[in-house]
Amino acid sequence: MPKTIFDAIDPKVYRYVHLCRACQQPSFRISTEVNPCAACGETHEFEIFPFYDPSRDYGLDVDEYAISMMYALYKKGLHRTQVVFDDFYRKAPFVKASADFSGELGGYVAFGGLHQLIDIVEHLYFNEADIAYLREKKLYDEAFLDELRSLRFTGELFAAEEGQLIFPNTPYIRIVSTIMECIWIEAQLLNTVNSESLLMTKASRILTAADGQSVIEMGKRRAQGRDASVQGARAAYVAGFDYSSNMKAGKKYGVPTTGTHAHLFVQFFANELDAFLAFADVFPAKSILLVDTYDVLGSGIPNAIRVAKAMEERGQKLTGIRLDSGDLAFLSKRARKMLDNAGLAYVKIAASSDLDEYTITSLKHQGAKIDIWGIGTKYITAYDTPALGGVHKIVARKQENDWLALIKISENLDKIINPGLKKTYRLYDQDGMAKGDYLCLASESLEGLNEITLKHPTNPLKSKRIANFTAVELLVPIFQNGQMVYNVPTLKQTRAFHLAQKNTFWEEYLRLDHPEVYPVALSDQLKELKDRLIQAKRQNIQTE
Repeated sequence: MPKTIFDAIDPKVYRYVHLCRACQQPSFRISTEVNPCAACGETHEFEIFPFYDPSRDYGLDVDEYAISMMYALYKKGLHRTQVVFDDFYRKAPFVKASADFSGELGGYVAFGGLHQLIDIVEHLYFNEADIAYLREKKLYDEAFLDELRSLRFTGELFAAEEGQLIFPNTPYIRIVSTIMECIWIEAQLLNTVNSESLLMTKASRILTAADGQSVIEMGKRRAQGRDASVQGARAAYVAGFDYSSNMKAGKKYGVPTTGTHAHLFVQFFANELDAFLAFADVFPAKSILLVDTYDVLGSGIPNAIRVAKAMEERGQKLTGIRLDSGDLAFLSKRARKMLDNAGLAYVKIAASSDLDEYTITSLKHQGAKIDIWGIGTKYITAYDTPALGGVHKIVARKQENDWLALIKISENLDKIINPGLKKTYRLYDQDGMAKGDYLCLASESLEGLNEITLKHPTNPLKSKRIANFTAVELLVPIFQNGQMVYNVPTLKQTRAFHLAQKNTFWEEYLRLDHPEVYPVALSDQLKELKDRLIQAKRQNIQTE
């Protein structure tokens, strides 16, 4: 069932809304031509206005240079040229050094945002308010604005499945479409995928540090905007968190939610014990009591023990206590001892207070007795690496009936792109463990190959020979001819997929500090093409 009347409407087909003044029911039309009302059959007194879904205002969600380039290409008659774009990143976030201290960084990204990107592509169009705004700028002619009115995504989009682990320079999205459409989608694609992938990666790392213990996402009040908090809660759940405190994420996506209480709840009552008793009375099955409002060891835990004993008399059990400040290692160990001495070994200890993968690891090394980790600010803001440098690069354009490979060169080796229409394979050994990613030209085939050498892009001593492998194409079709062909998994399926994929990598690649560099190699043909294009570009520069 559609959630709103707009969810049932395809803006690729319907352009106008006819509001019947007889019955006040809207009907959606492809033109302004008056037709009988579908609800009451009347043909008079219609109010006609352009279709507009405010929840999907995607048309002008771009940088101005996108519209400028689109207009310039349109004026030169090049706007329908077919091109290929790759999306990838160069350096993994949060990683400080490689295992061998070579300067080459390891690390990974958990690919997120595909669910949002699909919605954007399906509902990408310019509404009449967008056209009016562009007209006001007096930069574009009416013929171009008419072109924008009918513009929709008509191409092919391939992507890794959401939750997949992606390594530096491995493409996770490939788009084959017109140059106009590929430029139009750039900003929204990068904004969506970069932000969600960044948070999903941070959450995945935190889950690694928690090592099987329960983790709750609690970043709503620290997120940089309402949408960021909801998408962050979803990303955390996909990465393996058990719950979120974010009720909107629960409503919108089905993320399991939970919550305790704040210090204000304790302050409101005459004393701490009354507050604990009131909360436990209302929520006997999910009572986690915040014990650090006044004095953790002097009153908080003793009062929690009193409440737990009162609950036992009613056949109930206190779920846990929460520490939100102070020396969490020391306090958790003392709390555990006090609870155990009171016969309350079943009562869990939760902790919050600016936690991330590093503080969790440190607390574990200190012997902290913490069972549940509440993660807020340092997760939802991606505190130590606030941006993922994913890029959207043109790699080929159609020339007659063939693809012309394109390259961007740079003084920095890591900024020279891999050209051409390509395929990306992930190679697995006989135990199902990932051995490396292999980029090759689309015209190449791995059929019949029993052995592949993964050649390091710059260091021949790091080449790796793989035999008896299984090759799986990393990118799957999402859109073909502008129509979605992908069966979107449920949230729980996406979560299960991420956790399963994570288990196909040796822990050396997933280490929080000094991870091993995962091999991403080019085929001989692709490497030769890249070298040839670099040489040709440099010669052209020298002769200009």
